[in-house]
Amino acid sequence: MMMRKGSSDKGAESMKKVGFIGVGKMGRYMAENLLDSGYELTVYDSNSEAAKPLSERGAVVAASIQELGMQHEVVITMVPNSSIVESVVLGDGGLLHSMKTGGTIIDMSSAYVLSTKELAQKGRASGITLIDAPVSGGVKGAKEGSLTIMVGADKEEDFLKAIPILRVMGKKVNHVGSTGSGHALKAINNYLSATSLYATTEAMMLIKKLGIDQKVALEIINSSSGQSFSTHYKFPSFILPRSFNSGFSLDLLLKDVGMVTNIAKDMKVPVLLASLVEQIYEGASISGNLEQDHTEIIKFLERISNDRLQSKEAFT
Repeated sequence: MMMRKGSSDKGAESMKKVGFIGVGKMGRYMAENLLDSGYELTVYDSNSEAAKPLSERGAVVAASIQELGMQHEVVITMVPNSSIVESVVLGDGGLLHSMKTGGTIIDMSSAYVLSTKELAQKGRASGITLIDAPVSGGVKGAKEGSLTIMVGADKEEDFLKAIPILRVMGKKVNHVGSTGSGHALKAINNYLSATSLYATTEAMMLIKKLGIDQKVALEIINSSSGQSFSTHYKFPSFILPRSFNSGFSLDLLLKDVGMVTNIAKDMKVPVLLASLVEQIYEGASISGNLEQDHTEIIKFLERISNDRLQSKEAFT
């Protein structure tokens, strides 16, 4: 393992140099916004092809996590789950073994709160600060720099240090509690999103069965008490046109719902509906195609009801 170098200065200049690990569907655009705002960016992704668009825009591509960690005081991680975060932070040549004392890791992944707390504790023992800053807003929000960012940080000063960077990527940046709180709130938010989406899916299938015009129904619902992000955005944008290209997979949403049921179990809070929603999305995941978009939850209901909500031709 690489030995950590000595402490570095924490001036404004060093804060303009950022390492970014995980430049997939959302990470790419978040990184692009940092480049456009004048940050000197070094990126790393296990899929080397994912880094090419950023390299073409001026980012340096690191050969390894160790190389990236050695060169930066601030490193952002944007990877799919806690096990990958743990590998990035704790693995051979990982950030805790390569970053300089006094460095900061900003984990913007969707990860499990208790894992995050444990990583932060290990970071403190190694002289590295880890805060969590997961996001909501999807690929669209990542492109526009309009993400909602939920920050978990034990110290207010750690949150304040990260704000200039986070505000480049997000429109709304809030300190929601201690380290891990951001990841917990992100999972809970996505559980609510999953529940609303499936409830809307059932409602729209019933509307179709009754012969009610679906576009008219959505217009009425969107000016009534049943409105939601699903009725305003997901149905008209991805489901009724059957494009299913929101950029967020069904399995990732299932992972977040599963985190809520796990958190509830650890906290000894009954979440009866969350358990049912997890089973619904689990069924959709098992019975659907690989890499299906989360808006394809409608296809699960279509399969079990032996009906089809809407044809693309009928909508266009």
